[in-house]
Amino acid sequence: MTKNKFLGFSVIAVLAILAAVIFSGCESPRSASYGVPDVGYVQFVSSTNYRTVTAVFDDDVTIKAKVNSAEDRTIESDSNYAVTTGRHSVQVFNSKGTLLVSKDIFLSAQEIRIIYLP
Repeated sequence: MTKNKFLGFSVIAVLAILAAVIFSGCESPRSASYGVPDVGYVQFVSSTNYRTVTAVFDDDVTIKAKVNSAEDRTIESDSNYAVTTGRHSVQVFNSKGTLLVSKDIFLSAQEIRIIYLP
């Protein structure tokens, strides 16, 4: 009879240990969401030697922008300008105030839109 008691105790002990191991790792699920910033980038490129241009976005925001040559253009350029995502109208003027480009663009998050200047 002691043998059966011992066997019953060991089964219960094994089940208790197994349950402790199984449920010890239970935690509410955690999720981490690291989204990309809600901006796109604009880069101005030309084979003409413009040092800087004036870009006007949506008739509201004006920036002085560096123009990259077509040969030197890179994604990691220091002349990528952050712009909110969505549709924008862009007018680009040279240093004398002459309109070079007027166009509508659409930017997605983290997209680099290249505006080619004449």
